[in-house]
Amino acid sequence: MTKVMTQVKFTIEADIVAAFKARCTSEGASMASVIRGWMMAGQPIGAIKIKTVTRRHRRKAVVQIVSLLTSILDQEVGYRDAIPEQFEQRIESADHTCDQLAEAIACLEESF
Repeated sequence: MTKVMTQVKFTIEADIVAAFKARCTSEGASMASVIRGWMMAGQPIGAIKIKTVTRRHRRKAVVQIVSLLTSILDQEVGYRDAIPEQFEQRIESADHTCDQLAEAIACLEESF
C-alpha cells in the first residue's frame, strides 16, 4: 500500500483551534494524528472525549447519559412485551434489566 500525502486546510474560529490544540497537548497527542484518526475512522477517536471541565459540562453529560439510558429502557420494555408468556425466565430477566435501568435513571436524575 502506498501512502499519498495530502494537505488539508480548515477555516475555524481561533478560540476553537486554541481549545483543540490545548486538549490535544493535554492528552499527549498531535493535532495531525487526531485529525488523521477522524478522517480514517469517520468519527472522533483518541484524544477527544466528553468534555467535563465545568459543572455545566458535567450536568450536560449526565443529561445525555440519562437520555441514552431512557432510550435503552424503552427498547428493553418493547423486547419484554414481545416475549411470549411461556418464556417466564426470559420475562423475569427482562423485568430485572428494566428495573435496574429505571433505578439507574432515577439515581442520575437525583444528582442534578
